[in-house]
This record gives sequence, structure tokens and C-alpha cells, in this order.
Amino acid sequence: MLKKYTALLLLCVLSVSFNYAQTRVSAKTTTATPVKPIDKEKKFTKWSVKAGANVSVVYLARNVKDKNNEPGICGGINYDINSFIRIATLYSHFSPIDIEPTWLDVKANTYEMNLEAVARFPNKKTLLYPFIGLSYNTYTGFFTGQSDYLNLKEYYKVNSTITNRWLGINFGTGVEHNFSILGIFVDYRMRVGRQEKAINIMDVCYTGGLKVRFPYGKAAKQFNQRFMTGKRFNLQKTE
Repeated sequence: MLKKYTALLLLCVLSVSFNYAQTRVSAKTTTATPVKPIDKEKKFTKWSVKAGANVSVVYLARNVKDKNNEPGICGGINYDINSFIRIATLYSHFSPIDIEPTWLDVKANTYEMNLEAVARFPNKKTLLYPFIGLSYNTYTGFFTGQSDYLNLKEYYKVNSTITNRWLGINFGTGVEHNFSILGIFVDYRMRVGRQEKAINIMDVCYTGGLKVRFPYGKAAKQFNQRFMTGKRFNLQKTE
């Protein structure tokens, strides 16, 4: 009789154990892993390029023409330090012009780097960015000495080619609107520098053009892994 009850008790224990194990397996297989929402917005790198045209009063104090706005072309690279600050470079080139009768065959080029403070509109696509920076400017022209109202003969030899190189401080502001990869921008700047022995506004420039942002894809990820060491270590830790 004892053996009969022992066998029955053992059978009950095995049955309960089996049901418990089956319940755990079932719970594991039916538990759904939460799915992260898919971010449909495209991601971009911190780099972008821009190109366009500008209109400038080349060497403002010397440009005495009635219509002294001169066209040029420009291009540059932007790097976003964070959501509010970015570094912007710009190269501007102006075709040879004549500031008759004093200057002939004038060539002007500007290389600049600015720090931009970015303010975003509610749509997050339109930006306002006041900026300040430095510029390296070159100005080459043939000095005739005629109608020399500024008395430049004190500094330059008449009927000779003169080259000036000067450092300037840039002040300005701009507006930008991004559609997706492509965007448009317009900005205004003044360049202040030393002219002969005085500090003056050397030129005033309006610039506009197109901007292209780079999507964050496979190439950008490989670049970060190879050259951005901090991010590379972070990726290795999370894998």
C-alpha cells in the first residue's frame, strides 16, 4: 500500500514539474520584444559644402566708381561643432576689374574662416546665423597715379603693379533654408582691416548660393571608425 501511495505521489510531482517547465517555455516564446520606432528622417554628417556668387565693393576706400559693385564667385566648407555652433570657410574670387583711372587690371581674392552661432526656426529647416571671423585678402592692380585723390603716391610707385595682402575681421549674418540634402543660403558681411595707416571697412559683400549636406551612410561610418577614435571606441563598447 505504501509503495502504491509513493508511486502516486511521485507521478504527481513529475506532472507538476512538467507543467511548470512548459509554462516557462511558453512564456519565453510568447514575450514580444518591443520594437523601436523607425526614424524616417534622414541623418546627415557634420560636414557640408557650399558654392555660389557674391557682389562686393572690392577695396571700398579705393573704389570710387559710380557703380562700384563687382561680381565674383565663391565656395567653401562647413563643419557643425554642435547644434548651435559651426565653423564656416569661404573662398571668394573676383575677375579682373578696372577702377579707372587710378587702378587697372585689379585682381582680388579672399580666404576666410568664420564662427557661426546658429539659431533655428520652429520648422528646424530655416536657420539664422550671425558670425564673426578672420579673412586673408589679396589685392593686385596696376597703379597709374592718375586722379590720385587719396595721395597713394606716398606709398606706391606710379605706373607699377602693386600687390597688397591684408588681414581682416569679418562681421555679418546670414539666413539658410534646407530642403533635404540641398539647401540655399544668403549672407551679408563687412571686412575691417588696416589700409595704409588707418583701420577702415575694406569691403562690403553680399553672398548667395547652394549648400549640400552629406547623408550619414556607410562611407561616413567607416570614416568615423578610422579617424574619429573616440566614436570608434564607443561603437566597440556597444556591440
